[in-house]
Amino acid sequence: MILILFNTLTIFQGDQMKQVFNYGGNIVLEDIPSPNCGNNEILVGNCYSLISTGTEKSSLSGGSVNIVSKIRNNPELINKAIELVRKEGFNKLFEQVKEGSTPTLIPLGYSSSGRVLQVGRDVTDFAVGDRVACAGAGYANHAEIISVPKNLVAKIPENVDFDEASFTTIGAIALQGIRRANVQLGDNVVVLGLGLLGQIACQILKAAGAHVIGIDTLKDRVILAEELGADRCFMGGKNVVEQVMNHTDGIGADSIIVYAATKSSEPVKQAIEMARKKGKVVVVGDVGMEIDRSPFYEKELDFLISCSYGPGRYDRTYEENGIDYPLGYVRWTENRNMQEFLNLLSEKKINMEKLTDHIFEVEKASEAYEIFDEEKKPIGVLFKYKSIDKGPKSMKIELSSRNFQNKINVALIGPGSYAQAFHLPNLQKINAFNLKAVVARTGSTAKNIAEKYDAEYFTTDYNEVIQDESIDMVMITTRHNLHAPLIMAAADAKKDIFVEKPIAMNYDDCEKIHNSVTKNKVNLAIGFNRRMSEFAQKAKKLVNNRENPLMVIYRINSAGMTSDHWINDPVQGGGTIVGEGCHFFDFCNWLINKNPTRIYAEMISANNESILNNNNISCTIKYEDGSLASIIYNTIGNESFSKERIEIFGEKGVISINDFKELKIRGFKEENLELKTIDKGQFALLDGFGKLLSGDYVNDIPTVEDAIKATKCSLKVIESLKTGQVQNW
Repeated sequence: MILILFNTLTIFQGDQMKQVFNYGGNIVLEDIPSPNCGNNEILVGNCYSLISTGTEKSSLSGGSVNIVSKIRNNPELINKAIELVRKEGFNKLFEQVKEGSTPTLIPLGYSSSGRVLQVGRDVTDFAVGDRVACAGAGYANHAEIISVPKNLVAKIPENVDFDEASFTTIGAIALQGIRRANVQLGDNVVVLGLGLLGQIACQILKAAGAHVIGIDTLKDRVILAEELGADRCFMGGKNVVEQVMNHTDGIGADSIIVYAATKSSEPVKQAIEMARKKGKVVVVGDVGMEIDRSPFYEKELDFLISCSYGPGRYDRTYEENGIDYPLGYVRWTENRNMQEFLNLLSEKKINMEKLTDHIFEVEKASEAYEIFDEEKKPIGVLFKYKSIDKGPKSMKIELSSRNFQNKINVALIGPGSYAQAFHLPNLQKINAFNLKAVVARTGSTAKNIAEKYDAEYFTTDYNEVIQDESIDMVMITTRHNLHAPLIMAAADAKKDIFVEKPIAMNYDDCEKIHNSVTKNKVNLAIGFNRRMSEFAQKAKKLVNNRENPLMVIYRINSAGMTSDHWINDPVQGGGTIVGEGCHFFDFCNWLINKNPTRIYAEMISANNESILNNNNISCTIKYEDGSLASIIYNTIGNESFSKERIEIFGEKGVISINDFKELKIRGFKEENLELKTIDKGQFALLDGFGKLLSGDYVNDIPTVEDAIKATKCSLKVIESLKTGQVQNW
């Protein structure tokens, strides 16, 4: 079985697609694989994309900043560096500094337009061939083909051209700033900053019946705003507040919307001065905010911040999962703002032609960015793309070809932060493995990782590695909801599997995985690394020949786990008890080496929305030999305190493990141990699995049965929390 996990076939075979990147502060045009189309996503062939002159130019200027300088000038980073050294030593800090100083491909762009090539399984409102505008950093990039969540896509009216529609994201940002000001018919509204956002805002405000006053320090932009309909415009400077007050008969403006971008706080200070009593100041642009309280108090002003395109921005549930806010409760979401901007274009209430200074073929990307350094700053700059019908695109790119004898060819699927911190460096260190392929959702991530770790090829389609007969082992480090289908696809293709925890998120998938792995006779190891650490191995030997039960207390202080972390997403992560708790259940199961008989758990009752009660639990597991394990998991502590502490009480003594860095023994004839850095067994586990696949017997490698037992413990705990009842095994 080859599962079409992202509801897409590899329909593009041939030349690679082109995409624009920031590489260490330089513009590069790279060949990368076409993206996959997720269940809630739409695959789009770009026709035009808009360069954000502010956001993208600032990212380029910051692209080559040395990470040491960043740390030196940021107290928070300094504190994190000190904490990292305390826990894991100077070598780990050095690795991260080195990592941060190495250039990588950073995608650019977040506003584009094009035609729909394919729709995901859960998308019903779009069809192949639809003309659409797209939004979102990381989605609506400067690339020939993009994959965008459905809530960041809006249909283009028939009388609106693609080049106009490519401004939609910027238009939605300008519009949201106006909505925050709650502008009324006849209001005097100051638009402070007449770049692209400000020019669009002036036109929207005029269409809404406001009296528009524009301000900028560049004369050509002041003239342009007046040509596009602003009632009065002024050059920025010391006298601008007086000019606005005179123009409004000494009353002041009803609203001032700041679209400027500067480190100076002067625009906001001027906005406060030119506002009428009980007026509004709305900040959209990235400006300095060193301001006094007194003027706000004296005028009783409303001070508001506008968040990008509108409600839904930065909300994973809205953007990634495609769940919309009910219109009756949230009238204007980011998507509805996009639609309204397109309606304004359709009704010819906004003129984008005069805001379009240059259109470049994407092949001339570097030339496009050079014009930002010219004396006359451009406002609207677009990339134009050739129709993808003229050249299908590939989802796989070859980098090199090697022929290692007696090596295990590995394909890594999902190179997230944990895989980059541990698995990829360990694969390089272990002689048994050869990293043959990297699979990632985006081509840029796949390419960055593949080149850094010298893989033979990279792809955005996991079917490429499943079907590749030369791949011996698949390493799965994706988000949790993808583990089960990927395991079964790999097993059915007769490939050995290393998968990060959890193995699955429900009983049904556990059974299916067990059947698939055993039927196909493949080896599976799960990332329960703690049992492989030096301290855990020593503790196990000390209690292995016991005659009486053990009592184990495992305390986890996970203060860094916030409620909005993706692991708490019920779809992608399954919650911390399933997603992370299985680690600790496995450790106790392995140490005691008996089957659980019953499980009971309680959670706290907090009246704080930032605290998830079911992430703060106390759980007791009874084993068939009479042993007890007590697991306390909490997210309400403090990150400076040790994360994990294990206490093991047996008939001959006590063993304690503190953060897998310190081992204390009482009663046994063994010495205490202390390591310079934390060792949770990641290397030992992967090295042991490599030896096992090479034909050696290695004890304690966590198997599919171990993985299912730990997952079953997690699910029993969740059931106990729901019912308040003891759960029998």
